[in-house]
Amino acid sequence: MQDNLNDMALFAAVVQHQGFTAAGRALGISKSVLSRRIDALESRLGVRLLQRTSRHFSVTSVGERYAAECQKLLEQAKSAQQVIDDLQQSPRGLLRISAPVMMAETVIAPLMARFLTRYPEVTLELLAINRSVDLLEENFDVMIRSHNESLEDSGLHRKPLGTLRYVLIASPAFISALPAPPSVEQLSALPTLVRKTPWAGEQWELMHPKEGSRKISLTPRLVSNNLLVLCQAATDGLGVALLPEIACAQGIAAGNLQRLLPEWHTPPSSISALYASHKGQSPALRVFLEYLSETLNNDL
Repeated sequence: MQDNLNDMALFAAVVQHQGFTAAGRALGISKSVLSRRIDALESRLGVRLLQRTSRHFSVTSVGERYAAECQKLLEQAKSAQQVIDDLQQSPRGLLRISAPVMMAETVIAPLMARFLTRYPEVTLELLAINRSVDLLEENFDVMIRSHNESLEDSGLHRKPLGTLRYVLIASPAFISALPAPPSVEQLSALPTLVRKTPWAGEQWELMHPKEGSRKISLTPRLVSNNLLVLCQAATDGLGVALLPEIACAQGIAAGNLQRLLPEWHTPPSSISALYASHKGQSPALRVFLEYLSETLNNDL
């Protein structure tokens, strides 16, 4: 098929330049090679496209019609190549992203406005899914994951984006009502707002740069698997929550939330982007990964 397309392009050039010599000069191909390729094309097609002698060159009526169709194909090929060239020059098009619900709500969502403003021709489809997706089967460009250990070897490419840590927060009114600033051990006696997952919910593991790590048993007042619920409950003064730093940054800045025991936080977990291949990576995916890495480079 590729040989046929190449010979069609050569034939169109011969017709355009009205001869083998001029066409060969324009294409950088010898007249003899060009003549052999057109002979082979005519043999495959079973028709005479050109009438030629040592002194005369003309295009048959079938050759004229065939040359016109060849020219259309060449124009379509140029248009198709232009699509690729445009994409390579300017990030655009649809980018499908998968992330766990918590990551989508608290890490990715707050960053989208600036990214889409920076790249107005890119469209994002962010799906919050609490499972590993099959990128190829489900037609995703990239999957965002947080993890405390090395990811299993899935054959996917991995780009580290940053680290994520959880911090203790409560409302200013809740903290001011405490009789004294609590120690980390005294957290067990305070009402807590606890994230419930299959792997966590009964204890908090916290670490301090000088005092090491502690495992704190909890006295839950509210349990939820949704961080936005816990953040709202903390804002309403119901207790102490352990939330991703990025998830409560806006509430802290607005004065609705306040850090409690600010030197204590969880061991940092890694944030990674998983995608199928370096080869043929679209500019939209490339700039999206660069943007996340740039934004999440510091501990969150």
